[in-house]
Amino acid sequence: MDSEKRIRMKSDSTTVIFDLNSFNKIYLPYLHNQSRYLIIYGGAGSGKSVFAAQKILIRMLAEKKHKFLLARKTAKSIRYSQYSLLKSLITSSGLGEYFECRDSDISIHCNVNGNSIISAGLDDVEKLKSIFGISGLWIEEATELEYRDFLQLDLRLRGKSSFYKQIMFTFNPVNVHHWLNTMNLKNSVKIKTTFKDNQYIDKEYESVLKNLKSQDEDFYNIYALGEWGELKNLIYKPFEVIDEPPQFSEQTETIYGLDFGYNNKTALVKIKIKDDNYYLFELLYKNKLTNSDLISELNELVENKDSYIFCDSAEPGRIAEICSSGFNAHPALKDIKLGIDFVKSKKVFSFKENTGINKEVLSYSYKQNKDGEILEEPVKFNDHLMDAIRYAMFSYSKIITGFNIRSL
Repeated sequence: MDSEKRIRMKSDSTTVIFDLNSFNKIYLPYLHNQSRYLIIYGGAGSGKSVFAAQKILIRMLAEKKHKFLLARKTAKSIRYSQYSLLKSLITSSGLGEYFECRDSDISIHCNVNGNSIISAGLDDVEKLKSIFGISGLWIEEATELEYRDFLQLDLRLRGKSSFYKQIMFTFNPVNVHHWLNTMNLKNSVKIKTTFKDNQYIDKEYESVLKNLKSQDEDFYNIYALGEWGELKNLIYKPFEVIDEPPQFSEQTETIYGLDFGYNNKTALVKIKIKDDNYYLFELLYKNKLTNSDLISELNELVENKDSYIFCDSAEPGRIAEICSSGFNAHPALKDIKLGIDFVKSKKVFSFKENTGINKEVLSYSYKQNKDGEILEEPVKFNDHLMDAIRYAMFSYSKIITGFNIRSL
């Protein structure tokens, strides 16, 4: 291997070699950037998060007395995003012997020098206030944060350190009015990238991004070209976010919606129905799940196997396998327009912990053709939880009016 493609790091008595061939070339000039704020934004599939994780791992091995903080709007979402990505990179880079990943508290510890990575969500303010000695921060999906959230995190990065302190932001530029676009942070560097800069992009996902151009120009500009924008033609108003659910009795109806994925995320939503109000609980929003993996997740997440699970009808084989595992799974009704109209007609509540739901609903839009005509068809992108919600609510509504879903 060419020595110019490697980083040799000596930590105490241990020498670690990190292969730079795994890096996208566009990010290499920023590997040693020491600005306080490193703002990495742009289109989907551009490798932003992978680079942020790679940079943290290199600093963990090459520098001492580090405590990095992984942050998002909610703590729950960190486990399946930053933490999961770091664990995957540790394994794929052959660094398993140097790190200990602790699922119990979503932390990672470096075995050769005592450095650590911890995590905290903005939904746990008291925990955040108790964290001291942070030397670096990574904020994923940074547009989820309000400016006052950022200030709270910025205050964690203080005190003496042998090495530079840095906050890394990674996000898609969905809202042109967001403070990350309108405010100029001093001592900051911005990197804008797109899927075209990612030499390792999954070809199927690349096709999805390119196809956005034929569906909606705004989606294409934001998610493919990485331009700041503002999504129009939203299908739903944002669901009302409440702090706590009401008291549910044992008789409260509980249903589930399931949208299959592999490269795309698998989405599972639990819905409780009380007084004709619908309460959403985001249970699963994760990619790379085989059906065997999914069934294991269902065994952990579904309270009662007799509860209805309404699934993406395009995958009859997967539904049959889930049924064979004892679940009451059914293909969901397919009429998208009627399903959307039904969801719109009901009072739907969400919670702060539902980060995927609360994000998807803000970008779930109708297609608009080149002539500016709005079509009664959603843009097929970042819609997995929205689909799962529609599957469950609309399909169940037909069952209680006498429709025989088993006839599908």
